[in-house]
Amino acid sequence: MPRGGSRQGTPGKGYANRTDLTSSYDQGKNTAAAGGRTAPPPAQPSEGPPEPQGGSPILPDQIPGLMDPTQFPEEPITAGLMSGPGPGPSRDNRLEETRSLQRWLPLLSLYLDEPDTPDSVRALFRYIRGT
Repeated sequence: MPRGGSRQGTPGKGYANRTDLTSSYDQGKNTAAAGGRTAPPPAQPSEGPPEPQGGSPILPDQIPGLMDPTQFPEEPITAGLMSGPGPGPSRDNRLEETRSLQRWLPLLSLYLDEPDTPDSVRALFRYIRGT
């Protein structure tokens, strides 16, 4: 048996207990129910791809694919990372960011003595305080 009990009513007829679905509609002349509103016209197709600021449009065959060979074969794949061969990041700002977090230490310290405080919050507090 379906949830909610057996089906009530006559097949093909509306249910008397659902008059709220039809009685509260605004049937004014400018409503969709009265046929007053129509769908907006479809958007016009564009003439082509947008042109970049350089002038000529970028064509699909000019966009490199994932399986295409690299355009920088002399540069290691780890270039820009803090580890591995190649130049590192252009600027390491971790120390500055950590120092800017020190203003939140008084707020974090309120939660350190709570029994349900995660160890990660305690570790974060120690890390920020140590800089």
